[in-house]
Amino acid sequence: MDMRIGFATWTMGDTPFREYAPLLARMGYHGIEIVGDDLPLSVEELQRVLQENNLQVLAVASGHTADPAHPLPSQRQRSIEHYRRLLELCVTLGCRRFVLREKIGRTRPIVGRTKEWTLFQQTLSSLIQSAASLDVQVSVLPINRYEGYLLNRAEEALEVIRHQHQHHLSIALNSYHMNIEEASIAGAVKRVGPHLGLFYAAESHRRVLGEGRIDWPELCLALKSQGYQGDFIVECQAPGADPLMPVGRAADWPARVLEYAQRSIDNLRVALAAVYS
Repeated sequence: MDMRIGFATWTMGDTPFREYAPLLARMGYHGIEIVGDDLPLSVEELQRVLQENNLQVLAVASGHTADPAHPLPSQRQRSIEHYRRLLELCVTLGCRRFVLREKIGRTRPIVGRTKEWTLFQQTLSSLIQSAASLDVQVSVLPINRYEGYLLNRAEEALEVIRHQHQHHLSIALNSYHMNIEEASIAGAVKRVGPHLGLFYAAESHRRVLGEGRIDWPELCLALKSQGYQGDFIVECQAPGADPLMPVGRAADWPARVLEYAQRSIDNLRVALAAVYS
């Protein structure tokens, strides 16, 4: 079993990456996912810290800055330019995967979902051309209805794949979002099949993997049945009033996230070993 496990750095907020990178390495993480809109430090410093701790950037994800389905052409063009910069960042960091999400927080259309679905496809088509020239894989990620409205389920991501017919396009799935939107997480994985490019391992409550409602042995069996050999990105968050900001959290919340990260990678390894070995 040679699959790599990464850690989603956005869950640590403003905590300096150089402080916890050695801890991730000791836990056995192979690398990280970063949100390209908001790097934890300069590119040069990030590269240095990664090298010192034998970590890699496994994925660069889009954040809140761009809106690929905005009805204004000027907004979409700015989004395309922003995404192209993130694709170039992937190359600089030695990463070959860019994760594209719709604009997080926009939970309803401006001029109608059908029209904005078409606009999203147009933006994506332009982006894929740039990705192909840089040999970077674009993975579209469905998110739950409380964070976005355009791509919520695996089936909708598959419609994107069917429409585009592009080699440099795949699907990323996140078990936290799937727990909300899918009738069967394992069933959705099987429907996506060979189009799955990246898997986010997140518990139903986004804390320790294996301590929520998700059936990890069943999920791992579904991944194996589809021949998945790709990377895993672990997401876990500390309790708090706001899931994206340290509001209402205890002062030691970064240590809590790292504790969850250790237990999560241990539990994920057990589940994977039981199925893949």
